[in-house]
Amino acid sequence: MINFLLFNAGILNIMFYIFAIGFVISLLLEQFVKDNERSLYIVQSNRRYCWRQAWVSNLFWFLCNIGIWLILRSQQTPSDTFWNGI
Repeated sequence: MINFLLFNAGILNIMFYIFAIGFVISLLLEQFVKDNERSLYIVQSNRRYCWRQAWVSNLFWFLCNIGIWLILRSQQTPSDTFWNGI
């Protein structure tokens, strides 16, 4: 279970950066594309999509980290037997 959560947290982290970079690029393109309505609509819809997906991936990443914390909190730490005179 912990491997699954770690894998998903890593994938969601990568997805967040991809969507955040896409949002910034579409935000910059929105400033330059003012000539026709169709191009502006495409850029604005791309910006909204990247914004929503960045928030969703960040939320799921946060939930994965909470799950990892809950699983690791309940596990007992291994005891050190080296210094017990064995």
